[in-house]
Amino acid sequence: MSAYRAPGVSQPEIYDRLRAAGYRLTTPRRVLVDLLCAADGPLCAEQVHAQVGATGMNLSTVYRNLNRFVDLGWLERMPGLEGQRRYRVRTGGPVAQVLCLDCGRSRPLATSLAPLQEAAAGLGFCPESLQVTLSAHCDHGCDALAQVKAG
Repeated sequence: MSAYRAPGVSQPEIYDRLRAAGYRLTTPRRVLVDLLCAADGPLCAEQVHAQVGATGMNLSTVYRNLNRFVDLGWLERMPGLEGQRRYRVRTGGPVAQVLCLDCGRSRPLATSLAPLQEAAAGLGFCPESLQVTLSAHCDHGCDALAQVKAG
């Protein structure tokens, strides 16, 4: 797994934010922070749980901490398939992704979202964060697509 580095939010800064908010740096929290910072891309709670399950952490602890991390502002929720929420370390800038409706794989889009932010500002809003997800069907031969063709 290659290290995912979010510009503007480092692992030490995340630990500082947790301490400043009055949270102890328990072993489960450290494990979750380390996993999220090392992830190649957004993960759903079940994927996080599968990767930390050997530590004895239960799924409710994963969900509770993911929601707490989002509330603290360093983790962001992103849409996934069928309402599933995916999580990644906040990059500090706008996020654009394409999401495969067949397999759930997402990829970042290299595009400027400045026109959307300018449009919101033109309506009297001060954009705080921006996430754009383009839903599509992949053509890269994902497992879900292969099953549909075989079925």
